[in-house]
Amino acid sequence: MDSAFKIESFEQSAKEISVSDLKSINRCLVLVPHPDDESLACAGLIAKLNKQGAQVKFILTTDGSQSHPNSKLYPAQRLAKLREEELKEAITLLGLSPNTISFYKGRDSALPARGEDGFENLVSRLATDLDGFKPDLVLVPYELDPHRDHRATWQMLMAALERGNVNRPRIWEYPIWLYELADERDLPKLGNDELKYLNIASEIELKKKCINAHSSQTTKLIDDDPTGFILSEKMIANFTTGREYFMERGKINPNASLSEDYFETLYSSNIDPWNFEKSEYEREKYATSIQAIPQRQYEMGLEIGCSIGIFTNMIQALCSKLIAMDISGTALQEAKIRLANQNHVEFRLGGIPQNFPSEHFDLMVMSEVGYYLSMDDLMVTKNLIEKQLNAGGILLLVHWTHFVVDYPLSGDEVHACFLNSSLKHLNGSRTPDYRIDVFQK
Repeated sequence: MDSAFKIESFEQSAKEISVSDLKSINRCLVLVPHPDDESLACAGLIAKLNKQGAQVKFILTTDGSQSHPNSKLYPAQRLAKLREEELKEAITLLGLSPNTISFYKGRDSALPARGEDGFENLVSRLATDLDGFKPDLVLVPYELDPHRDHRATWQMLMAALERGNVNRPRIWEYPIWLYELADERDLPKLGNDELKYLNIASEIELKKKCINAHSSQTTKLIDDDPTGFILSEKMIANFTTGREYFMERGKINPNASLSEDYFETLYSSNIDPWNFEKSEYEREKYATSIQAIPQRQYEMGLEIGCSIGIFTNMIQALCSKLIAMDISGTALQEAKIRLANQNHVEFRLGGIPQNFPSEHFDLMVMSEVGYYLSMDDLMVTKNLIEKQLNAGGILLLVHWTHFVVDYPLSGDEVHACFLNSSLKHLNGSRTPDYRIDVFQK
């Protein structure tokens, strides 16, 4: 099968990874579906990271036992053990300890994907490992790399990040079988600067040694299975050009604030996309949030991101006047209908920080909004809040703390930003899913 992947145009579009970019990486987690993927995709990068003192850990998601399914000399269990040893040898060549490898032992060529038996158990284990290591960079096969184990490994990462409580790491996807087996549906649609390359000319000989350490895949070591897999010279040549390629796609590495169109699309298809009105979880969170606010009457209040007005209807009871704003006109119209009899509530269409109100406030509420912003926009918003909160005024922050692939920031990053502000931290609490912090000027 000829691949639809156009290697030359792909590689020509890549932007070089800078020295400063590399220096910013302190903890790197490498997700490896099969022993040899790490050497093919990123041995040069790993060597550079190790040299600069970064911590690197590996997770092998399958047992690698099915490359020669008809071998009598190397039945599945023996082959899996051999391939583990080959991986350990490659990692040792890179100057790292084999103890940096975790073996998940999923079945080779049948690694469970989302919705399949065994997937959730692997996700739980990966979520625990992510929480323990807290990587700032994760290397993972490209989402649509044409091998089921590669795609399942990508899905595991996304699900584990959503389940855990780690700050968003950078995610670099590496291509393997995209070079040889891709059809049109597999091809990445990359924006400007989403493809990166690392110059590994000084590591190329080491990389070749690492690839060759996987002798069961690169030689005829196992010679009693004519149908057995072997890496062709052509395939290996894709990875020994002196460059390594990684995709840092905006889809899973958002660095811009979410747009009005993003929210309009959500609300147009479902006026209550987060089930604010009927969710017991939301009711409990709202009640806890209201209780966290010092109970007094506030002359002037601001709710940033009022959505369809469920929480607004609770906040308004504390305010003589309340401005409730949202970036979505569809959501805002629903909120206006819900609070039609509350004449002291004014609704405004707009996003932050660009449409931040000019008034000063005694109470500000930002619930489930901050992680939609880029860090730059969050810092501008923080400065505006510090400036326009009256002396003695209260700021309530409430945010979901799990990873969401679309969001530029995590809830914890939002709250950490304000914990480093000029505002006094009055109190805080957290559950397994969200956190609350109350500040005073």
